[in-house]
This record gives sequence, C-alpha cells and structure tokens, in this order.
Amino acid sequence: MTSRFFEEFYRERNTAANIMLKLGSPLSGIAGSSGETAHLEINASQSDPAIGVGSRFHLALDITPKPGMHVYAPGAGDSGYRVIGLALDAPSFLRVLPPEYPESEVYYFEPLDERVPVYQEPFRLVQEVVVEGDQESSAQIAEIDALTLTGRLDYQACDDRVCYDPASVPLSWTLTVSPLDRRRALASSQ
Repeated sequence: MTSRFFEEFYRERNTAANIMLKLGSPLSGIAGSSGETAHLEINASQSDPAIGVGSRFHLALDITPKPGMHVYAPGAGDSGYRVIGLALDAPSFLRVLPPEYPESEVYYFEPLDERVPVYQEPFRLVQEVVVEGDQESSAQIAEIDALTLTGRLDYQACDDRVCYDPASVPLSWTLTVSPLDRRRALASSQ
C-alpha cells in the first residue's frame, strides 16, 4: 500500500507512529493513566513519548464496557444521552482535532421502542493533537522540558434496565519536549 500525507503548514509533521496509526497499524503506545469504574475499564496511551514544535501525535483510550453495559456513541446525543468523549485541558500551543470514533452498533431498548448507537464491546477512542508551529507557540514550548496533559473521559452508561448518571473519569498523559526542537524553537523566536 502506498499513501501520501500532506500538511497544511510546513512546520507541522506527522510522527512515524502517527502515520502508522493512520495506515491502520495498531497503536502500541506508551502507557498513560488507567482506571476502572463500575461501568468501564479504561487504559490510556499515547503514540509518542516526546513532542516538538509542529509534531502531530495521538492519544488513545482503550475502553471496555463491563458485562451487560453500554455507552453511547455519536448520534445518541440526539436522543438526550451523553456521548462518550474526551475533554482535554490543552495549553494554547496545542490544537486538538476532532476525535476519531470507531463504528458503533444500534441498541434497541424495547420498553421505550428506542434505537440508539452504542458501544457494548471493547473499543478505541483516538484523539489527534497538533503542536502549533507558530513563533509564539515555539517560544512557549522552548520554556518546558515536559508536559502533563490532563483531561477527562465523559460518558453515560446503561444496562438493559437502568441508565446511570453521567460520569467523568480524570486522565493524564506525560510527554517530554524534544530538546532538538526546543533549541530550534528558541532560535526561530529570536
């Protein structure tokens, strides 16, 4: 298979791990935080251990609903349910792109004669993030050696009898800042 990747801005570049993910190779990832709720098991990972000016990287959440549970996929918000999603507390030098959701299945809830898109089986939610390549962002990145990116997984889980209150799970990823890119960022900001 041959593929091409073009960036809109010359200073933004896909990492090798990012390209492999886009081509369908599994994201081996660097482990991030993990946790468990009454409804889900969650394992966070990231495509790359280090970031630099203009790099693109992925954050991934491997989510396993507990037996008998489901969470809501895009489209279920139209019926009033909270769609599972990642909310990041991103600094100004990061641009968070729309999340990549896997294909869902339709769940039929007979008592309400309702059909909604859900996830009942293990799935991966992927979030692509871009480190901005402008001079201001370059200067900000040059000031740090590491970045702890925090956020939360928001969801609503139900089983075949009960819809539970919407919940949020705090998450974090730690990334180092590539020294080579930091020196280049300092030079370009002066």
